Order: sequence, then C-alpha cells, then structure tokens
Amino acid sequence: MTAVLSTGWDSVRQRARLTAQVGGAAAPMERLTELGRAELLGRLRWEVLQGGSLFLTYPQLLDGAVFAALRPAALLDELAIRGIGGGAVLPIRVNSRNADLAGQLMAMLSTGFRFSSLPIPDDQCLRLQRELAARADVESAVAALATEGPVAMADRLLAATGVLEDPLRRRTVARWGDWLRAAERGLLDVSPLVPADYATAYALRPPPRPEETAGDEGRAVLAAWTGGEFDVNGLPSRSRLYESLDPLLRSGDSAAQADARMLRESFDETYYRAIAASEGCLLGLASPRRGIRRREAAALGERTPVVIYPTRFELRLGLMSGAQWQRYTDDAADALTGWWHRRDLAALQEVGDLLAERTKEPAAADAGEVSVTRLQRFARSARGVTAQTVTGGGLSLATSLLGEGTPGVFAAGAGGALAPVVVAAVAAGVTRLNDFRGRYDVIELPGVLPGGPDGH
Repeated sequence: MTAVLSTGWDSVRQRARLTAQVGGAAAPMERLTELGRAELLGRLRWEVLQGGSLFLTYPQLLDGAVFAALRPAALLDELAIRGIGGGAVLPIRVNSRNADLAGQLMAMLSTGFRFSSLPIPDDQCLRLQRELAARADVESAVAALATEGPVAMADRLLAATGVLEDPLRRRTVARWGDWLRAAERGLLDVSPLVPADYATAYALRPPPRPEETAGDEGRAVLAAWTGGEFDVNGLPSRSRLYESLDPLLRSGDSAAQADARMLRESFDETYYRAIAASEGCLLGLASPRRGIRRREAAALGERTPVVIYPTRFELRLGLMSGAQWQRYTDDAADALTGWWHRRDLAALQEVGDLLAERTKEPAAADAGEVSVTRLQRFARSARGVTAQTVTGGGLSLATSLLGEGTPGVFAAGAGGALAPVVVAAVAAGVTRLNDFRGRYDVIELPGVLPGGPDGH
C-alpha cells in the first residue's frame, strides 16, 4: 500500500476559498453546501482508492480550505476503510518538522507564513503574512508553546495581527485544534519532514524550454527559476516564484498572463513530484488542468494503461453516506488489495465497475456525457487508431485517448522509469484526444507496468 500525493488539492482549495468569499465573512468554510461537501469528500475518497492512503504536505492540511471545512472525527466514519485495517485511524499521512504537527503550526505562525486559503481577499492574506513576520520571534514562540499550548498560542498570535475578524479567527483556530488533537491521539500519521527530491523531479520532467514561453517577462522568470535565483537553502522556493509571477498575472497582457499560468502550473507539478519522490508516494495528476493532461497523455504510447470509470466518479463517491461507503469498500476490499499491493489494473477496473453498479449518474451540466463503466477490449480500427468498446447504458464506441505512439513509459531519469495509468470518464463520440473534455486523472507509478493493451 502506497500513499498518493495529489496535485489536485491546490485547485480544490482555491475553488473552496472563492466560494467562501462570495458570501463574505458570513460564509465560513465549515458551512459548505451539501454538494460542495460531497465534491470535497469524493476527492478524498478517490485519493484513498488510488493509493490506500492520502499523503498531505503540512500546508495542505494546516493551510487548506478543505481541511478547515472537514472535521477529523466525522471523516473517521466517512473516509476510513474498515474492511482493510479495521478503520480505527484516518487513511491520512502528513509530513511535519520533527513529526510534530503542533510545532509545525507554531513555526508557520512565528515566521511569517503566508496563509493563502483563508476565505479573505488576497490583500488581507498578504497583510496577515506581513503582520506575522513583523512579530516573528521563534525563541519566544518555543518557550510560550510549552506554557500556553498550541491552540491558545495560535489564537493569541492571530489576534495580535488584527487582520482577521473574531468569528473567522475563532473558527480557524478551532479547526486547527481538531486536527492537532487527532494527531495527538494517533488518528492520523505524522511523519518527519524530509527535503524534496528536485533532482529526480527534474530528471522525470524538465522545466519548460524558453521557446515555450510567449513573452520576454515569462522567459525572464523561467531563467530565474532554472538559474537558482528563487532557491532557499539550495531548494527552489514556491513562494518566491509565485511572487515573481504576480505582476504578470495582474498586468493585463494576455501573453504575460498565459506565461504566468503555464509557469506556475509547471512548477507546481515539479514541486509535488519532488515531494512524492522523497516521500515514496504515488503522484496523482488531476483535473481540472485538462489542457496539460491532454498534451501529456497524447505524448504517451498506445500501450499506456487506460482504466475507464463512470462519469463524475468523484461526485458519486462523495454522495455516498458513511454506511454506503463502508459497504462499497467492504465489497471492493479484495480488488483494492490487488491494486494497492500488486498494481493489478483489472482490480482497479473492478473497483470502478462496482462504483458504476452501486451509484447512479449525478445530474450533469453536459447532456452529452454518458456513463462509461467497463473497458471490454482493444481493437485496431481501419485507420490504425486503437479503439475501445465500452458499455454505458448500452454499447457505445469511444476512440482511445492515446492513439499510436511509443511504448508507455512516462519518463526516465534519476528516479528510474515511471508508467502512468490514465483513469478516464470518457464521453461518447470522441475521435481524438484534443476533442476530449471529460474528466480524467493520471496516476504515476514507479516502474513500467508489464503487458500491453490486452493485459487489462
């Protein structure tokens, strides 16, 4: 069983944060709509199905709008898999300095960390960072932590800045307290922070080339990134890169804005791949960055494994009650074990097939989507394109996402070879990858999977 680190949480937390800002301070994250909560819970459940557990970086947990909205006690019933491991702990691992989550939170508060997921405007997030940095005193923080405790100290440090309104400050501190207590009771695994492995990340997927940028400003930021100008203690700093891209995003120049988005997305992927390599995790490359995912998938060979899941599979998972989730994972336990321990693609497909059998298609905005439940066979069409025959309320023909190309090796380098699994909810009538607009994830697996298209 290997944890999965997903790139999808940045986009999820930004959507959640924007949703909260629409209603202002009176729309706290813990008052999610039923649909919003189902979407978040569904993504969590999908991450667990992918790897057996979810790996989070400490900012994803402590500066995560998602985890400010979900209580660990409730998640124990809604996320744990009792059929495998008994369900007594959350299938979540988070890294933290010295494996001390409370100390990590205090380090963030006492060194001017930029909390970017609070439901407040960007300028307030920046002001909070500056106020925390102005009061930074690590030695005093260490001493005070022993006498005050982390929750009281966090409340005092935030209150001293005067940036957050009292209700939001109290809610934020209360949720931190929930997760800190869960860690103390051993309900989630806290592991020591280790340096990210950028050497492997760059070998597996180099940064963009200068010719891929549209303007001089974008090329200058790229040169600064690859030249080490954003490094801190020998490692690239994501916050420094973000700061350099902010002027481009706000410039009003479409080319500069496009470069900023491309460079930010590329660095984010490098950042998470470096962490996944150092932590021994799978890496889940997730929607909604469909343009990048399409280009990546197109570069993969026709032998790259493709597993078909029902459309809107995350929402299906999230709409399950806790009891339904337990019944589903109980019945899928053998297949999950086969996927987690043997990388058996047929087992991963079985997990998706069972989901399709147990759930109905949620209401979709796109009436052209169909429920695709099973990859039945691969066949060579007259045009030389691999076709998939799938079922979804009857037989439909969908063209392969991948087409012809080189064998399905994602990349090779210092970290060895990676083989991806493309998990797709495919819309009917797709004839080439660039036409595909359905939901899909790419899961990177260490090593090259044996077999070819007929081995599914």
